[in-house]
Amino acid sequence: MLTRRPGVRSPSFAGAREWSVALGLALLVGILFRPALHADWVDWDDPTNFLSNPYYRGLGWPQLRWMLTTSLLGHWIPVTWFTLSVDYALWGMNPYGYHLGNVLWHAGNTALFYLLSRRLIALSASAWTPSAHAIGAVTSTLFFAIHPLRVESVAWITERRDLTSGFFFLLTLLCYVKAHAHGPPIRRGWYIGAAIAGGLALASKSLVMGLPLVLVLLDFYPLRLLSPRFTPTTESGAGSLWLSKIPFVLMSIAVGAVAYHAQRAGGHLGDETLAGRIAMAGHSVWFHAWTTFVPRGLSPLYETPAHVRLLDPTFLVPTVAVVSITGAAWLMRRRWPAVFATWASYLVLLAPVSGLVHTGYHLGADRNTYLACSGFALLVGGLAAYIREAWVRGHLRAPLAAGALALCAVWLTTLGAAARLQMPIWRDSDALWRHAIETDPRCSVCWQNLAISLARRGHYPESLAGFQQAMALRPERSEFHGNYGLLLLQMGRRAEGIAELRYRLRHSSGDLNTRTNLGLALLEDGRFEEASQELQTVLRIDPRSVPALVTLGRVRLSQGRIQDAAAAFERAVAVAPNDPVARLGAARARLAGGDRIGAQEQFVALRRIDPAFASRFEQEFR
Repeated sequence: MLTRRPGVRSPSFAGAREWSVALGLALLVGILFRPALHADWVDWDDPTNFLSNPYYRGLGWPQLRWMLTTSLLGHWIPVTWFTLSVDYALWGMNPYGYHLGNVLWHAGNTALFYLLSRRLIALSASAWTPSAHAIGAVTSTLFFAIHPLRVESVAWITERRDLTSGFFFLLTLLCYVKAHAHGPPIRRGWYIGAAIAGGLALASKSLVMGLPLVLVLLDFYPLRLLSPRFTPTTESGAGSLWLSKIPFVLMSIAVGAVAYHAQRAGGHLGDETLAGRIAMAGHSVWFHAWTTFVPRGLSPLYETPAHVRLLDPTFLVPTVAVVSITGAAWLMRRRWPAVFATWASYLVLLAPVSGLVHTGYHLGADRNTYLACSGFALLVGGLAAYIREAWVRGHLRAPLAAGALALCAVWLTTLGAAARLQMPIWRDSDALWRHAIETDPRCSVCWQNLAISLARRGHYPESLAGFQQAMALRPERSEFHGNYGLLLLQMGRRAEGIAELRYRLRHSSGDLNTRTNLGLALLEDGRFEEASQELQTVLRIDPRSVPALVTLGRVRLSQGRIQDAAAAFERAVAVAPNDPVARLGAARARLAGGDRIGAQEQFVALRRIDPAFASRFEQEFR
């Protein structure tokens, strides 16, 4: 009969303890991020993604089809949209439920990160004691999970995509590592699990398109399946090692192409020169690494300056530093493989948002670090594990080792406290953009976003001042004039508002949103023919523009052209069956044409889509 030696834990006991620690860390992180539950929606993509977006609200085939085909705001994220649809089914439009979902996803990522880091540290130093492995894994997990850079991804509902992609990305790595810990029959199952999780990660956010290269880096270290020359260490497994990456490569290429098309179609790509993109990439790589270790002056928006020049010291110094670090890491890959693997994975995961393909106003963003900087957390954990092991082996005096680990604990506690202080910034739009302006008073987009938030709440004089400050800081940005024009229209200064919309179109004739807004303003002023011309221009470029179709339908109703109005509304309904405004217009057109049964059918559909919105028009259709 086999007996177990005293003091040796059984695999089942070790596994239960490992899961207990993982769940304990997840619970700790959930408690830390609890204040995020009481935050509101913020005027930073939330209105477009949720408040004015009826298409994700439900779990039926129309919603699923929309999730699979939409590239709203330049993102293809069907898996993330599905999780948000589940939130809507549970909570409606109560932001508490969405924030709870974010916190739970991040807590789940915390548990996965511990399980993964425990294995990676053990693979890196298999001769070390289990206690060193555990201390290293706990340290790396806390560094990852409670860092103030995580707050943006957790407290901002729109950034659910960071959390879902992070979950499936970490699950992919965990399955991949476990696959190489078993023989061929079991390995195949773990590998299939890794491929499925990888596909879900890519469908959650295209940022993880560097996944195949990360797997190659794992093969190099700590799995040691590749030599420093990146040739297989065993002849027998050479072919299968590279062939196993093909599904991940194909999925990444496909998602990368979809992501690029979505950004380009949405007009989100910048037009910087090659030198400018290199300068932004160098700055971004340095900036995100720096804020990982010195998280000061964090903001929701780090604005790209008006002029990006590679030879400007602001960009040249970081770029030279990044090139130097990259070269040094490559040269040290034999002696310090962990350093090279960490830095290389950081570059790979940050590359899509580094500025090489520039999008939006950002020079950087806290959310970009969610996965990209996870390798730094593993390095920190590895250092803690080394100190513990040196203490156990007597290579480091007990007071010195205890002091080093105590300093590490203080540092982690400070990071957690900083994260807790960062969370109130995201409680509402006013707090968010006032903090951004305090951090960088020259951020023109921050001034504009504060102005938009103030306008939504009817604080027109303060909003006016915000827009004027934004335009003074960056007069070349004509898009500010489009939003400024909407404010003037709300204030009753209609001639000035229309003039501002026309100013925007003179500088950017392809801005279909502003042209639609101009058509609506002209409709409200009774200038039906002018409104019709603007809207038809939009529809020649984008025949499926629901706002333009709905506004054109209203124009035709105002002109008494009932059949033309019905046709416009029905085209809008065909494009977007769950758009409540299109359904209301179709019901009104049917009613104006004397078709009360048809009007009732449309109104019943409207009541099913958005009961609260429908209740405001109940009297019209009785």
